[in-house]
Amino acid sequence: MRGKNLNITVNLIATFKMLAGKSSLSLAMENGQSVLDAFFRVLEMVPALKPHWLGQDGQPQVFVHVFLNGNDAATLADGMQTKLHDGDCLDFIPPVAGG
Repeated sequence: MRGKNLNITVNLIATFKMLAGKSSLSLAMENGQSVLDAFFRVLEMVPALKPHWLGQDGQPQVFVHVFLNGNDAATLADGMQTKLHDGDCLDFIPPVAGG
């Protein structure tokens, strides 16, 4: 069923929050859209994140950690192609270094 709006909450953490000037966004996505679709929708809404999230090839940088409902999208069976559901929460977390 296409066209149904899904309400997705996006949380931007640490430096991503500073770059965006806000800590969260609300996305209205269509049924059947994926985590990757939401990734690019956030970039449309917050262009300041593009140089930090995209490589020169225009693809997502591997070091941008995306969590869907608390689960690392990289560990999900369909990865960034995982379909979204109404009420889902996406967290975008920058890389962390320590020593």
